Amino acid sequence: MSDMKRFVFFLTLAAVMVTLLSSCAVHPSGWKLVWKEDFKGKVIDERVWSRIGKGPSDWDDMMSLRPDLAYIEDGQLVLLGKENDKSGTDTTPFVTGGIWSSHKKSFRLARFDIRARYNNVQGFWPALWLMPDTVVPAPNYAEIDIMEHVNFETVAHQTVHSHYTLHINDENKPKQTVAAEFNVNDWNTYSTEIHPDSICFFINGKKTMTYPRIADKAYQFPWPDYPFYIILSNQLGGNWVGPVNAPEQLPSELRVDWIKVYTRH
Repeated sequence: MSDMKRFVFFLTLAAVMVTLLSSCAVHPSGWKLVWKEDFKGKVIDERVWSRIGKGPSDWDDMMSLRPDLAYIEDGQLVLLGKENDKSGTDTTPFVTGGIWSSHKKSFRLARFDIRARYNNVQGFWPALWLMPDTVVPAPNYAEIDIMEHVNFETVAHQTVHSHYTLHINDENKPKQTVAAEFNVNDWNTYSTEIHPDSICFFINGKKTMTYPRIADKAYQFPWPDYPFYIILSNQLGGNWVGPVNAPEQLPSELRVDWIKVYTRH
């Protein structure tokens, strides 16, 4: 590499780093609170949330609309996972609760803060995540996992998924997931910011990862193109977490204290 090429490379790298640092500063100025959910009502607000029904995927194949699996208690959302008593038509071994704001509340280019707590159960997979509230043209894909936890791990996972991260071979791919330390069995605030040039993750105000936009990479950075809705899910079992082989540890419990969403002024 010539001296001139080195100069241009490092100048470009420095510019990218300055952009990322300015976009992903911890609690940066210029954000405005535009929506807050504090779960202070007696019941789940159906103007904002819908219960998640059973689906075909690993994350929702135990989901149930039963009201005892998703409810408000002491100003907190409670999502439970239990053994199925099979009193109804559902024959799955376990049933779990989840809610989402699909087609009711979504945000574009925003910061999401969620304060949550969950217990440890073998086969338990609590998740706080975002999906586009619109049709995403194939083969593109856009998902942001603000927090996922697995079994008894002492880390929380924060991840971005796209067609590029999932299906395109590129030895220069930027880091797309982080396993970050958190306060096990305690309340933590999990955050993500969607910027035009980066996706940033935080736990308790500490930045854990920045995923950058790279010019001229197809499908590499779709998130700014869409509004995102919020998914709060309790799931038992699946390929990632494995079987629920200690049912005496149940119920699994995910509690959410509040959600705050900010956008730029």
